[in-house]
Amino acid sequence: MEGRPGIGWLAGSVLLVLAGGLVPVAAGAEVPVDLELVLAIDASDSVDGAEYALQIGGLAAAFRDAAVHRAIADGPLGSIAVAVVEWSGRYQQFVQIPWTRIDGPAASAAFADQIAGLGRAFDSGVTSISGALDFAAAQFADNGFVAARQVIDISSDGVQNQGRRIDLAREATLARDVTINALVILNEMPDLEEYFGERVIGGFGAFVMAANDYPDYPEAIRRKLLREIGEAPVSRVQDGAGQLARLPPDAVIGLGVP
Repeated sequence: MEGRPGIGWLAGSVLLVLAGGLVPVAAGAEVPVDLELVLAIDASDSVDGAEYALQIGGLAAAFRDAAVHRAIADGPLGSIAVAVVEWSGRYQQFVQIPWTRIDGPAASAAFADQIAGLGRAFDSGVTSISGALDFAAAQFADNGFVAARQVIDISSDGVQNQGRRIDLAREATLARDVTINALVILNEMPDLEEYFGERVIGGFGAFVMAANDYPDYPEAIRRKLLREIGEAPVSRVQDGAGQLARLPPDAVIGLGVP
């Protein structure tokens, strides 16, 4: 059962954040940014109301974090573009927040407020990781931005049980030169990090991070954003492996980086 009609492709719907406000970007314009990032949030049956609230609250808190603000400012252009997608079954994907440019603390705080106000898109649904990847990858086309890096950040607490083969969706996404990173919650499946590492992530500098349970999600997503925003890979290598040229000092805590 889908909580909202349609799948929300919102082609050409882009928002530019200026002085804490949201302003539409002209159709056909390409605004240069350091990173184009799709945040794909799991809303399948395995995620209850309290766990969904922890995802939303943790994501909002991350965009209010001063270290995240500094990581954005430290980029060559000092700005990123972000869209938030919610996903569940094969035909259950929805753009919760369309493409938005974040270029400073005020814009980031405004984006955090949007996240905090989100309602769940789907009342119920199974888990289609391939559907989420296909949908998220399509969001980069004609999105009004141009960047050296395009990244999907998918969060999940389970394995696929519906949809086309993950490897087909993964290869199609990588063919677009889009990197797939993941944040997994291990509350029900202790081996989920290995599953995503082997079957889901890929591309330039790809990585998977894990949270032991949903209460650990807010700090995990903060660290993950710091790594994604601050990451500057220096060479292209085989799927899933990469070199980290620069990482904000705040991101090092808890990541096992010396």
